[in-house]
Parts: sequence; C-alpha cells; structure tokens
Amino acid sequence: MAQQYPVRPVRMILPQGPGSTTDLLGRIAFAHTSDRLGKQLVVDNRPGAGGTLGMEIASRANPDGYTLVGVAASMLAIAPHIYRRLAYDPLRDFVPVGYFVLAQTAICVNSSFPARTVREFVETAKAKPGQLNMGSAGVGSTSHLGGILFTTRAGISAIHVPYKGAANIAALAQGEVAFVVAPLSASIPHVRSGRVRCLGTGGDKRSAVTPDLPTIAESGVPGFRFYGWNGVVAPRGTPRPVILKFNRVMNEALDSPELRKQYFELGEEPAIGTPEDFGKLIREDYESMGRLVKLAGIKPE
Repeated sequence: MAQQYPVRPVRMILPQGPGSTTDLLGRIAFAHTSDRLGKQLVVDNRPGAGGTLGMEIASRANPDGYTLVGVAASMLAIAPHIYRRLAYDPLRDFVPVGYFVLAQTAICVNSSFPARTVREFVETAKAKPGQLNMGSAGVGSTSHLGGILFTTRAGISAIHVPYKGAANIAALAQGEVAFVVAPLSASIPHVRSGRVRCLGTGGDKRSAVTPDLPTIAESGVPGFRFYGWNGVVAPRGTPRPVILKFNRVMNEALDSPELRKQYFELGEEPAIGTPEDFGKLIREDYESMGRLVKLAGIKPE
C-alpha cells in the first residue's frame, strides 16, 4: 500500500482557523510535501473549542492514511488538562507522523521598557513585585504557561492579562503590557517595526533565525526550556507503512532550501524527526504542561 500511497488527494484537518500559526506554517510544509507525494494535500480548517473540535472530527476519521491532522501543542498536550471532558484521548486516539516545527519562544518587552537583558528584566521585576503585566493569548495558552514557567524559574511575580489569540503581541507593541513569553515568530514583525524588543529565547540552543539573541537559560534563568511545536498525527490504526512514507517525504520537503527560506522569513526553522521522536515529545509535553496547568491554578472546564 505504501508504495502506491497516495492514489488520491489527502485530507489534512487543521483544528485552527486560516491565518493561524499552525495554518500558515502547515500550509507551507504541506505544499512542499504535496509536490513530492504527487497528490494534493487538501487543507480542511476546523477551528473551535481551542482546537478540540477539529481533533474530535479527526479521531473519528477512517484510519486509511487519507485523513491526517496538523496539530499544535495546545491540542494534544494542553487541552486534556484544561477541558474536563474531551471526546478524544490525545495519547490513545492518534499516532504521531512527524513534526515540522519546534517553535522558539522568546521573552519580549515593549521597546520603552528599560531592561536590555533577561538579567536586567528579572532585577526590575524583583524591584516591582507583582506590578508588571504579562500578556498571554488566553488562559491555558502556550504563552500563558510559558509565562508561568518563566516567572516561577526567575522567582518573580506578575499580573496575568489574557487576550484573544495573538492580540497579546499587539498589546505589547502598544505598551498595554510589560512583557510576554510568546512565539518568536509572532514577535518578529513588531521587533522589525521597533516597537518590541526580545531579550532571550526559550530553546536549548540559540535560534538560527536570531543567533545573536541568547537563550533565557544562559541569561540568568537556568533550566528554562519552553518550545511550541507543530506536527502531523493520524487517527489510530493508520497503517505503519503509510506513516513512515509520509514522514520520509515530509522530512525531504522540510530539508529543502525553498522551504527553509520561507520558514526563516517567518522567524521559524523547520524541524526534522521520526514518528518516534514526535511521540516522545508529545508524551513529555503532556506531562510537563499538566504540571504547569496545576501551577497556574487553572481548573478544568
């Protein structure tokens, strides 16, 4: 089956709306993958309920390789801890195919904020306990949990101000909040406009997109590590040879100079790995996000 696969277009469910980060980065990866597969990947946006609506639809799909899902960490690692009743089990009902982005996060401030480094920011925050506003993309969002991890590791306190989606970055640019811990790619347009300044990134190593920007861990907050991610999963029962073929072809696309250039322009760098690599990441993040949700005091709805 895998040798002939696919013999018809593949439906790619995206549980977020058009223009979202998952949609934007996914469409680039899927277009290049489609070219190599020889069949179209048809994007089917199914937003709603924090991505859980699209995931529920995908969990009931025929596991024949012709329905796949473009996912973000929020849908598999966070939602199970936020929503009391989910119609799908993130670890049981899906099998990993592969990731296409390990998204760098960054702590960023309004350009008028006096701190120029992470250390200076932490010193300022400690001098003003509980006075700085931290913007997020909503309660339980990756930016909220990333902010909780940062303030906890840094030993500071802040006032959480939730926004709807990426409006938190616009609020930072306008000076409504003091800082955010958000996707680096979402911040870069405002950095280029001069309204936002990023102080450090959240990865294990510096981002290839911003090599001069130190990591948060090397800047005085040891042990800080916080990525977002995007990838592809399939309904449980999807044939293993199909998963391996899609993973191989997608990785070839991710390694192409054309795709890398597109991602770099958006402030991201492609990630390449096996289905096992992605599965390990999902399980680890499921546990760590669960701890952060409890730390944030979020009660399941």
